[in-house]
Amino acid sequence: MSTASVQIAKDRLKALLGADRMQCTPDITEKLSADLYHILSKYMEISREHFNIQITRSDIHIKYTGENN
Repeated sequence: MSTASVQIAKDRLKALLGADRMQCTPDITEKLSADLYHILSKYMEISREHFNIQITRSDIHIKYTGENN
């Protein structure tokens, strides 16, 4: 990952955590999830159906289940 991409990801996570404290709407949460998926898909081969982001008040969980062979 490039330094610029890392900084962008950090900034988005900070925005997400700040938005959560302000009771972020589901639409904004979905957009942030899509942005995170888009960034990660630039650097690794992933498919949307195997990629899951769960955002709670205190945690962000990113899970890639992989594909069945």
